[in-house]
Amino acid sequence: MEESATISKKAAKKAEAKAKKEALKEQRAAERLAASVGAVKLDHDDPAKDRYGRATPTSPPVFSSDAQEVNLRSLGEEHDGKTVILRAWLQNSRAQSAKMAFVELREEGSWTIQGIVVATAETSPEAPHVVSRPMVKWVGGITPESFVVVEAKVQRPVEPVKSCRVSMFELLVTRCFTLAPAPALLGMTLATANRPIVDFNDEETNAPGEGEKDADDGGVPAATMLTHLDNIAMHKRAPVQQAIADIRVEMKHLFRSYLRDRGFKEFEPPCLIGAASEGGSNVFRLPYFTKEAFLAQSPQFYKQIEIAGGRKRVFSIGPVFRAENSNTPRHMTEFTGLDLEMEIRNDYNEVLLMLEGVLLHMFRQIQERCAAEIEVVRSVYPSEEILLPEPGKEVRLSFAEAQQLLREEGPAEFRNVRDDEDMSTPQEKALGAVVREKFNTDFYVIDKFPDTARPFYAKVDPASKPSSEGVRATNAFDFFLRGQEILSGGQRINDPDELEERIRAKGIDPASPGIEGYVDIFRQVGVPPHGGGGIGLDRIVAWFLGLPSVHLAAYYPRTPKRLSP
Repeated sequence: MEESATISKKAAKKAEAKAKKEALKEQRAAERLAASVGAVKLDHDDPAKDRYGRATPTSPPVFSSDAQEVNLRSLGEEHDGKTVILRAWLQNSRAQSAKMAFVELREEGSWTIQGIVVATAETSPEAPHVVSRPMVKWVGGITPESFVVVEAKVQRPVEPVKSCRVSMFELLVTRCFTLAPAPALLGMTLATANRPIVDFNDEETNAPGEGEKDADDGGVPAATMLTHLDNIAMHKRAPVQQAIADIRVEMKHLFRSYLRDRGFKEFEPPCLIGAASEGGSNVFRLPYFTKEAFLAQSPQFYKQIEIAGGRKRVFSIGPVFRAENSNTPRHMTEFTGLDLEMEIRNDYNEVLLMLEGVLLHMFRQIQERCAAEIEVVRSVYPSEEILLPEPGKEVRLSFAEAQQLLREEGPAEFRNVRDDEDMSTPQEKALGAVVREKFNTDFYVIDKFPDTARPFYAKVDPASKPSSEGVRATNAFDFFLRGQEILSGGQRINDPDELEERIRAKGIDPASPGIEGYVDIFRQVGVPPHGGGGIGLDRIVAWFLGLPSVHLAAYYPRTPKRLSP
C-alpha cells in the first residue's frame, strides 16, 4: 500500500462510523430547529412577511431598487455602506437570541462572509429595513448548505471576522429567501468534506497503515473516499476541492496558451478507435454495431498522422483510457492527457526543451496566479514547497547517470540497479529524494532510456552502443516531479523500414490490426523527423500540490471499482 494510506482497517472504519455519528447528531439538531421554525405559521400581520421565506416561481423574491448584485471575490471599499444582493450557500446559521441571528455565507469555494440579522424597532411594513422577530427565528433555522439570496447593507464589523475569508466587512441582512433548501440530514457535512480523506480505497473494507487521528482539534471527523464519492456534491463544495479544481483549470489554460504562442495548432483525436492504439492488452473493448471498437489508450498515432499530414506543431487535450486493474493512488482508468508533437529541425533535444519549457512555465505561473488556492490546499494537505530549478540550471540526467546516482547515493536496496532495465516506482521515488538533496530541485529529466523500456516507435540513439544483453539507448525521456513520473516523450521513428524492424523486435506482427495502418502512413508520404510527449494532467496537479492521491485532482475519478458518479 502506498504511503498515502495512513490508518488501519479498524481505524478507518472507526473514523467512518464517527463521521456518520457526528453528522447525524448535527443534522438532528438542525432538523429539530428547522421543525420548530416550520411550526411557526406565517403571521399575516408580520411587517416583514415579504422580506423572507421560500422563493417560488409564483412568489419570487423582491429587492430594493437601489440594491446591486455582487460577489464576494469583488467586494471592496466602494461597497461600504451600500445595499447589495448576494446569492450564496448558507454555510452556518444560529439564532443568538430572539432578536439576533448570525449566518455565514459562502460562494466560489472558500469565499465566506458573516451576516447578521437584527430585529428592528420599526413595525411599519413601509419601513425601509424592517426586520421582525419571526424573520430572525426563520433565518436562524435555515438548514446548512441551502442556497439563498439576501439583501444586505455592507458594513465594517467591530473586529475583523477571522473565521471568514472576507474579514473586513460583514452584511447586515434585511431580506433573505431560500432558493433551494437543503435537507435537514446531509450525507456528509462540509466540515468533514474539507478534512483530509483518511483512505483512498473505494470499497467498504480498507487496509491503510496506522496512526491517523479520527478527528481534528475541533472534533470534526474524517471520511473515506467512498463516502466522499457517494456524496459527490458536498465533496466538490469543499473549499479544498474547489481550490484544486481552480488550479487544474489554470494548468490546462497555461499549457494551451504557451503552445499556441509558439505556433502549435490544437486538434481533436478520436476516443473511439478500431484497433488497440499501441498494440497492448490494457484496452477497453466495446461492441460497435457488427464490429469491435476500443477506447484510445493514447493519441500517439493521431499526433503523428497530423505531422505526416503537413502540420509542423500540434497539441491535444483530452481523455485517455487504460484498462489497468491497478488500485493505487497513482492510477486511474480514465485521465486527461496533455499531448504535443512537433517537427524536428536539427536534434530531438528541441522536443525535450519545448516540453521542459511548457511545464516549468506552468509551474511558475501557477505559483503566482494561484497562491491563495495553493494555501487552501496546504491547509488540508500539508506539503513542502515545491523546488524548481533556476533558469539555465535545469537538471537533465541520462538513464545511466540516474541509475549510477541511485546506486551510489540512494538506499542500500538499490545498490545493484541495472542500466538496461526500467525503473520501478520505489526506485523513482528514492531517486527523487536524492536529486532534491543533491540538486535542490523537485523537477528533473531522465533521458536516453533503454529500448527495452520504450515502445516500438521510440527512435534508437544512433550513437549508442549495445549492452552485453544487446540493449541500446533511445532518444526518449521521462520528466519527474517530486520523484514521480509526469511525462514520457522522445523522438519517433519516421522511416517505415526501421519502424517495421522495431515492431518485430518487440514481438509484434507489423500486419496486425492497427499496426499495419500505422506503418502505412509512413509509406504513403515522406514524414519529417518528429517527436513529442504526453503529460497526465491529473498527475501534474496532484504531485505539484503534494496530494496523497491522483484521485483528488480528478473531477470524477474512474478506478477499477468506481464508474459513478
